[in-house]
Amino acid sequence: MKKVVFLFVLFLFSKNLKAQSIPLGSLDFKDERLRNEQLLGKNKSENSFTIRPLLIENDSINTNKIEFSYLPITLNQQYNTLAPFGRNDGAMIPAKGYQMKLNAGFTVKYNHFNFRFNPEYVYAENLAFELFPTYVVSRVRLGYLNYLNNYDIPERLGVTAYKKIFWGQSALNYSIGKVNFGISNENLWWGPGKYNSLIMSNNAPGFVHFTFNSVKPVETPIGSFEWQLISGKLVESGLDVPIENYIVNGTNYKAPKSKDWRYLSGLTINYQPKWIPGLYLGMNRIFQIYNNELGKGFTDYFPVITPFQKKNLKNEDAKQRDQIVSLFLRWVFKESNSEIYFENGWNDHKEDLWDLFQDPSHSRALTFGLAKIFKNNVSSDSYLKFNFEHTQLQQSADRIARPAGAWYMHGYVRHGYTQMSQVIGAGIGPGSNSQTLDFSLWKKNEVWGIQCERFSHNLDFAYDVYTDYSIGEYNRKWVELLFSAYGYKNFGKFTVNGKIGTSINRHYQWQIPNNKNNYQLQVALQYHL
Repeated sequence: MKKVVFLFVLFLFSKNLKAQSIPLGSLDFKDERLRNEQLLGKNKSENSFTIRPLLIENDSINTNKIEFSYLPITLNQQYNTLAPFGRNDGAMIPAKGYQMKLNAGFTVKYNHFNFRFNPEYVYAENLAFELFPTYVVSRVRLGYLNYLNNYDIPERLGVTAYKKIFWGQSALNYSIGKVNFGISNENLWWGPGKYNSLIMSNNAPGFVHFTFNSVKPVETPIGSFEWQLISGKLVESGLDVPIENYIVNGTNYKAPKSKDWRYLSGLTINYQPKWIPGLYLGMNRIFQIYNNELGKGFTDYFPVITPFQKKNLKNEDAKQRDQIVSLFLRWVFKESNSEIYFENGWNDHKEDLWDLFQDPSHSRALTFGLAKIFKNNVSSDSYLKFNFEHTQLQQSADRIARPAGAWYMHGYVRHGYTQMSQVIGAGIGPGSNSQTLDFSLWKKNEVWGIQCERFSHNLDFAYDVYTDYSIGEYNRKWVELLFSAYGYKNFGKFTVNGKIGTSINRHYQWQIPNNKNNYQLQVALQYHL
């Protein structure tokens, strides 16, 4: 056994690789293009594309020569006419009006070390917009305050313009062999989803974290493995809705949250069985706890390695930490240039295996999707792509007998699963569902597409408070239909990416009658120095 372990470790560190990171949300769709090429059989890599940012390695001999290079100057801009809208845009915030994010920087490489300094500056007009009304009946208002008191997700981030500098996609890494060690502020994405990830996405600003991860799939006699183990720090924004919004019938119902930062421990691991080409199986697991509640033992700092069954844990509830876990699958069919994927998550521990088998839908959320590429026989650099993805965060019917609370809501960590007041997981937010259709045309240096989405806002809240069937309250669902067109084109050192869309809001803020339209324009510019 010792010999096997020694050989495995030797294999991990046996080859020096230089790795280049592809940040999430790249204007040139580089990571998605590589994923497409895998479906087309052009990309021979067995990368699962379930752990991002991608580290693209190239075989080279490390030297003692210092390599310096500039990163592109990137300006992201967007404008919303009615209300905040924005997902998977990192440090940018949901805001009405004009907003921009500017980032630039440089990289320094030396031997096994790679330092990237890539800060971001965000400015948002953050104009006032129609909020959830304070005049609704008390039971409805109190139901809404329950969400404000148990999430750090205020409707509007402050009452003035928003200005902030972030570390952005900065990182210091040490790569040797097939593994990487580092400290980073990069946005992460875990899981196979394209539009939503249950556990980890770039919907919120990046957070400072230590990482131990694979650079490329590590091959073994039974198949290949990829992983990332992190320990990080989550913080609040310090912004909240006005105190008067918490007052109902003269009583202040605001429940102050801890001002302490939160410690996060996370693990994602992916396995590609040797006997089933194209199949990737994986698991994501996250724990968070307020720093002043954090113990000093090894499993306090790395709870992701503890048993999944609560009955096998000692005094788990007393530790006042919260867990999210998911299992996922991605299956690539190169013969038909297609893929399917699925992620199923739980917002709580299972007591034991029988609890899972008896009640698998308790605290469940899911994402599933598929993609198909239609090749152009005239040009190998041109093809059409179809995407569909469904995400459900709404509680299942199990809530009738055993309510689990909305996703990303926790009894102990009352900031919820957030960073700087934005959800770290699926951007649609707690209790929501979405279905997305996407058709796109891909060419060598350009991408053109159309997208439509149905988005149901926080159905858990709607079913909590609008319960009077006799007066038709079942009809008070806030449903948004979004239609957009987008494009990208490269002009040498200059890149342009744009998107224009409209959303039709029926029963905006769950109010009847209140139907409104929002229009959004996004323009991003990038210059390579």
